Amino acid sequence: MEIEKRKNIRYLVEEDTIVALQNGFNRIGKVKDISIGGLSFEHIYEDDLDWIHSRKNVLLWVNDFNISKIPCRVIYDIPVPIPPEYDSLTVQFITKRCGLEFETLTEYQRAQLDFFLQTFTKRET
Repeated sequence: MEIEKRKNIRYLVEEDTIVALQNGFNRIGKVKDISIGGLSFEHIYEDDLDWIHSRKNVLLWVNDFNISKIPCRVIYDIPVPIPPEYDSLTVQFITKRCGLEFETLTEYQRAQLDFFLQTFTKRET
């Protein structure tokens, strides 16, 4: 069993929560989990990017709510295992999971993120 190394509690997000990573290599993906310190999302892009530890801005949105220009740093971008039931498909997409660490947030961004965590998430079990 692996020991949890994260400083902050992770929360599962509503199904339709989207993230857009900006500044250079733009990526859009589906948020998997989030905390006050960062988030992870899944995306499908063919090219490998050398963007680990690069600094970006994130736009996070769900329904009519969004938080923009959240400063962050890319921590990892790794392939997600392909389920065996997809082996017979003609077209194979490689899904990757990207982990972001939030950097210094303004008071307003912190308040928005707190609201997001209270409204659009549930605690991981």
